[in-house]
Amino acid sequence: MRFHRTLLLATAAAVTAVGGTAHAAGTDFQYVGTDDKVHALHHPAGCYAASGGRGQGVVNQSDRWAVLYATADCTGTPVARVAPGAVGQISRGFRSVDFPVTG
Repeated sequence: MRFHRTLLLATAAAVTAVGGTAHAAGTDFQYVGTDDKVHALHHPAGCYAASGGRGQGVVNQSDRWAVLYATADCTGTPVARVAPGAVGQISRGFRSVDFPVTG
């Protein structure tokens, strides 16, 4: 559990230090919740509530932008946007993520 979080965050830090983003290598979106577990969405499209408490570290290997929200239903002002292939730490955390199907 804490190992998974450390591994994900170390990977995010290493990729960010090298170039800021990584090339998308798959179709998944992964994040660490406040439960210290890594959660994954496969082939994401549309809105998903974050499992495991507020999501924090993210790896977006999908081919879509990930729009992160503080609410559980993808409403309100986004707290962050994560480009395809990007990794990062979301300091405020998020409770839902939307992968817009258009635009």
